[in-house]
Amino acid sequence: MTHDFALVRHCGSLVEAGFIKSVLEAEGIDVQIPDEHTVGMNPGYTNMLGGVRVLVHSDQLERANEVLRTAEPAPEPSNE
Repeated sequence: MTHDFALVRHCGSLVEAGFIKSVLEAEGIDVQIPDEHTVGMNPGYTNMLGGVRVLVHSDQLERANEVLRTAEPAPEPSNE
């Protein structure tokens, strides 16, 4: 059985992509970071690649976006 993968996020660093991967995998979502080894060997390639891609199975994309929306920190309240 083959799966098509869909882009869930572009990240500015491998650390950020790894964090997103761990959040999604904790929810049972299969995650791939195809640029992991390239950027790991030379972080300078991150900008050239347009960021580190985080991919999920296309049939899990909606759920992955939902998980990431709820995992994002709430904005700081203003003191106005």
